Amino acid sequence: MRGFIEEVSSRLGLDKVLVERDFLLHQILLDLSDSHFADDFAFKGGSCLIKHYIGYYRFSVDLDFTFLNQQIFEGLSQKKIRRLLSSQIDTIGELFEEISKKRNLNFKCEKGERRYVELGGGNKFTTFKLWFPSMIGVESLIKIQINFVEKILFPIKDVKLRSICPESEELKLLYPTYYREYRRPIPFKVYDIREILCEKVRAILTRRGFKERDFIDIYLISKRIGMDFEELERETLEKLKFILELYQKYRRNLMEKASILTIENFPFGSERQLLITDINKADFYSFLTQFMPWLRKLTRTVLGTYNPENP
Repeated sequence: MRGFIEEVSSRLGLDKVLVERDFLLHQILLDLSDSHFADDFAFKGGSCLIKHYIGYYRFSVDLDFTFLNQQIFEGLSQKKIRRLLSSQIDTIGELFEEISKKRNLNFKCEKGERRYVELGGGNKFTTFKLWFPSMIGVESLIKIQINFVEKILFPIKDVKLRSICPESEELKLLYPTYYREYRRPIPFKVYDIREILCEKVRAILTRRGFKERDFIDIYLISKRIGMDFEELERETLEKLKFILELYQKYRRNLMEKASILTIENFPFGSERQLLITDINKADFYSFLTQFMPWLRKLTRTVLGTYNPENP
């Protein structure tokens, strides 16, 4: 695989370490699409943005999914939900063990071992951690995060996911299996772009610290798709309130975030290494001057402290 990655990265003029990770993410998605997983889960997040909606403006580092059959939890006690999800996690963990064996990754479905499986909110949120030896000799991590309990507001779509692999007869001849896998469009259920935007905003407000890529994602959704984040305020608040009821720690994070949502605190350039295309810095700054006050408004609305005269 090393030779294939080096050839692809050379042709694209991109970091081979990032191309290697992207190829592995594509292989995992390929394997998931050929399994029962593809019927039960929707793909979402930054990886979904680049592989379907906007194209490769940056590299992604993980995969995010949501369980689709939310009706299954209706009328169940928290104890029964926890037991049901424990069984689901076992089933998915076994699938990731199979994929890891096939792709030379290191993963064991051991719920008590946080190196491999991290559980949250009574099993409602799970992170599977797949490790691999990178080309530069460093052990690297791929996170696969799954929301089992979620409020889905927009219709799910069936699409084809694409990769960054260039079309090349030479690559096809030299590395037929790898080339075929990396070039293959992957059928998958995905979030509506509006749902992704709402969850991106929610992530900004409920996780500790800042991830610059979340802001860039929303900026590019606004620029390239022409979507106004303010028009999704009601839906964003609905999803935000839903998650705050599930996870107490997110409410603490939101309260902490309220005081630092300013441009002065923004980590400009902190994730530049992931970008493939340049961002217009002046235009991005202008976007933030509108976006930050709106985020503060959402925060204060949820916390019950919003004053229209002092946004």
